[in-house]
Amino acid sequence: MKKLDKLLRSVSIVLGLVSIIFLIFDYFLFSRLRPKMIRLEVINPAEEGLMNWVGVGLLLFLVFCLLSLLQIARYLKNAKKITLFSLFLVGCGVLSLLFIFSDVALLGDIGKQYKYSLAQPEWLILYPIMLFQFVTAIIFTYLHFSGSFNQKQLKYVAKDSNIFLIVQYVGLICGLMGLSLSSLGFLFPKAWSLPVHSTMSTAILLIPYVLVVSYWFLVKFQEKTRQWYDEKQLQDVGKSALLTLVLSVVFMTALFITNYNNLGGVVTILWLPLYLFSVLFLFSLANLYFSAKN
Repeated sequence: MKKLDKLLRSVSIVLGLVSIIFLIFDYFLFSRLRPKMIRLEVINPAEEGLMNWVGVGLLLFLVFCLLSLLQIARYLKNAKKITLFSLFLVGCGVLSLLFIFSDVALLGDIGKQYKYSLAQPEWLILYPIMLFQFVTAIIFTYLHFSGSFNQKQLKYVAKDSNIFLIVQYVGLICGLMGLSLSSLGFLFPKAWSLPVHSTMSTAILLIPYVLVVSYWFLVKFQEKTRQWYDEKQLQDVGKSALLTLVLSVVFMTALFITNYNNLGGVVTILWLPLYLFSVLFLFSLANLYFSAKN
């Protein structure tokens, strides 16, 4: 095992164990604070200071997720094939990473609502999200500890087809989540915020895709030939691009027609996120479909 592999494995194990401890700490802290905050009782300075450790834990968990996703990508780069379990790990890693930003937003909303003596329904969302992150942390820590990500794989995979497919799977997840989130703007137009929901959320949801594409670029730049696609991949990308162009035009035209009498409403701040995520979703889905065909 190379020194870099050993270092990444050791750091990942430590961060995984620390993240698990912090998530357990968060559960007991929230179990103590939630009843008091719902009843609008006074939170003493010591209890309020403990919330700073929640932020520290989320930051460490963020680094752990990034390292874990890097390890998964390096493992899959030379894997014989991408299994359903590998896709499950990628999905868990991407969702756990994105949910960290949800944790921060939910805790911020809970704090504001408590300050103004309002109800705090976000607790019902926060607990399931952190439970999912807790399970993900356990799974990833076990895999790091067992050395599953450091097993020897094939030395060469033609044109890094596995990384190409992982890029599409991550794009599919980010595109679907972005479309789902943006669509909520039509259900809650008065609560929708341009800087928070349309701008910041869009940037956050694109982070995993940007990271995996950056890794793919890095892999390509390390190649001597730097040939981006093989012949089949090039054909698949071309067909996917054409199909995405047609379907995105249809989608945006339908959006325009269905909101024709209210084009000055919430659609003015939703059209760009809807367009970006629909293109990402359609392009990734099409690439996966054409790649699966012989």
